Amino acid sequence: MSKKIILILTIFFSSISLFAQEKTEVLFLATYHLGGTTSDNVKITDDNILSDKKQKQIDMLLKKIEKFKPQKIYVENEPNRQQKWDSILKSYNNGNKIELETELFQIAIKLASRLKLNEITCVDWHVHTTNTFSAKKYNDLVKDMIDYENENIVEEEPESDYSNEALKDIISFNKKIPSLEFIDVYRTLNSEKYLDKIFYTNLTSFLDVDKYDVNVFWSQKNMTRNVHIYQNIIRDIIKDKPTKVMILFGAAHIKALKNYFEAHPKIKIADTEKYLK
Repeated sequence: MSKKIILILTIFFSSISLFAQEKTEVLFLATYHLGGTTSDNVKITDDNILSDKKQKQIDMLLKKIEKFKPQKIYVENEPNRQQKWDSILKSYNNGNKIELETELFQIAIKLASRLKLNEITCVDWHVHTTNTFSAKKYNDLVKDMIDYENENIVEEEPESDYSNEALKDIISFNKKIPSLEFIDVYRTLNSEKYLDKIFYTNLTSFLDVDKYDVNVFWSQKNMTRNVHIYQNIIRDIIKDKPTKVMILFGAAHIKALKNYFEAHPKIKIADTEKYLK
């Protein structure tokens, strides 16, 4: 074999290897909103996150996730809140006592501090915090839909038996959360079975019954937020090219986000359950 052919083959296989190495590994960590720190209708408020017992259990979770060693942590807060969380991380690193129940502090900030990261990155999206032309038009459409419902729909939208059953299961699990070991809560939240169920409950169960022909819109509205979250994260990954990142979001978002990331040629999905063993 000539030296020229050997050189070409070497360059070819090196390029293939380099292409494979360029992928960013993404670890999804589905969470509930600790301490009831959410505007959601279903919330857990009696989990005693700041108690010594729960703090030890949170430390156990952090030790497991820390092994993944993400270079960036993406969280469920809008970019306009970035400065607030930068300040909290700096204060925590300086040894100040901070008593915040939210998972953004208890998991994201604490993990970022352990890994010596400069920030947790806020990537959530809500239309009222966005000033683009498309966001303004979309916000007008949402208002029109709300006005239409208020003027034309006088009865509650019926729900399917499947939807009621799934919601019952989720509420039942939520009631158990305060008494469960923290790591066991996260093992359940990140199981495929639970992620399927909460995706169905929050996004597609509306479509089982649609008496007033409006539920496709509301399902799309929920998904629109996920699309923007995905865009915020993937653009940041493409810009910074980290080798490993973690996405900490409410469990209802995870299945949708994972589907988007799985299809991207530069993304590899990490096995969350492996890190929670």
